[in-house]
Amino acid sequence: MRAALRVPAVLMTVVIGTAGAASCSENSPRSAASERPEAAAPHPQPSKTRTAPRAADLPKHAVVADKRPGLGAADTMATGYTGKDFLAGLAKDWKLKLDKPVDQEMPDGKKRTYIHGRGGNGTTVSAGYADHEDMSSLLCRTSTKRSDGFDFLAACTGLDVAGVDHSKATSWLKQAKKETDSLYEKQVAKTGNKKEYVVSGVFAGGPVTMVLHRAYDKYSLRILGGAVARTQ
Repeated sequence: MRAALRVPAVLMTVVIGTAGAASCSENSPRSAASERPEAAAPHPQPSKTRTAPRAADLPKHAVVADKRPGLGAADTMATGYTGKDFLAGLAKDWKLKLDKPVDQEMPDGKKRTYIHGRGGNGTTVSAGYADHEDMSSLLCRTSTKRSDGFDFLAACTGLDVAGVDHSKATSWLKQAKKETDSLYEKQVAKTGNKKEYVVSGVFAGGPVTMVLHRAYDKYSLRILGGAVARTQ
């Protein structure tokens, strides 16, 4: 039986983890004036679904953390795609030790299956499964000081799921790393804080969305299946 771990809500700020694609909100309480029919104006009903902006509306270049795009819940990358062969190859090539699958509790109380792996010098990988079977997300982390860090992240974009253009993804990653590094250095020079946090522009291709984060001495590449943009 899989162990259950609780994931702090703060860790789920970008992912989303990662809750359902639809959102609902309650109508706000009516004021005293609104209770008088002759003076009350009809309140617009909140949308029951979230409208995703076009890919063209997503940021193309690096931004500071508080301007990062909101991304919706990660969904299955492709029906029947477990990513197990890909993870096994990644683990072999990069000397990662993969743990057994575990169920982790999300902030909304639902559980999602994850497979975590760890290598040397701060290299980690975490694969998420929204339905406990098919891969829905991949998170790859590496140290900014690791000389082959880019190669590791590029290997993560090589997911063997249909519809991902690996050459475009690698080209995007190269530019994303360059821009996040540049913005990070500018922010550090501006604030004097070496723990600045910046986010790349978004790559949306086929069944996945990719975004690169840099926080101090760590790169985090997030690959989300079926993720859509939303307003923060």
